[in-house]
Amino acid sequence: MAVTMASFCMSLDGFVARRDNSVGPLFDWYQGGDVEVPMVGYPVKFRVAKASADYLTRLMADAARSAFVCGRRVFEYTHGWGGNPPGGGKAFVVTHRPPPADWPREQLAPFTFVSNVAHAIEQAKSAGDGNVGVSGPAIAQQCLNLGLLDELRIDLVPVFLGEGVRYFENITTAKPELERVEVVEGVGVTHLRFRVHHR
Repeated sequence: MAVTMASFCMSLDGFVARRDNSVGPLFDWYQGGDVEVPMVGYPVKFRVAKASADYLTRLMADAARSAFVCGRRVFEYTHGWGGNPPGGGKAFVVTHRPPPADWPREQLAPFTFVSNVAHAIEQAKSAGDGNVGVSGPAIAQQCLNLGLLDELRIDLVPVFLGEGVRYFENITTAKPELERVEVVEGVGVTHLRFRVHHR
């Protein structure tokens, strides 16, 4: 079954980034083990514990066949991933502003700029195998509020950031029920996967 899924590294106090969008120690576990895991579409290799390697390999296999939706803040912070979105598939950027003047045309970079989250998810489902990865906490929150998110994945890191960007800041709809479907204990991280049941 195709799913729309959001996945973030999160501190124990609920933050996915600092105020300046940097992640601080939240990504340290990506280099905290002995098993090498290549990132799909990039010349980057993680070195993680065996349990995390198995989990990441499955996650990236799903991403390689899916489309991707993100917000403008994530797009600009990553500089559009150099024109190569995560997973190498089609990507949809939710924004009310036009693309940057120097941004490559569609034939060079597989990004589509969309002004509405629901339309972005709909187009993304049609662009890949039906699975959609969601990036950016604001986009994930909107998807939750609209009943569009099927799975939440949290890489819970045992640190406190104290302030910054929260994963679940603006949940305004009737709270969805979360069914825990997987827990993986890594080194410096615990991977949590929940199925979302909207009321």
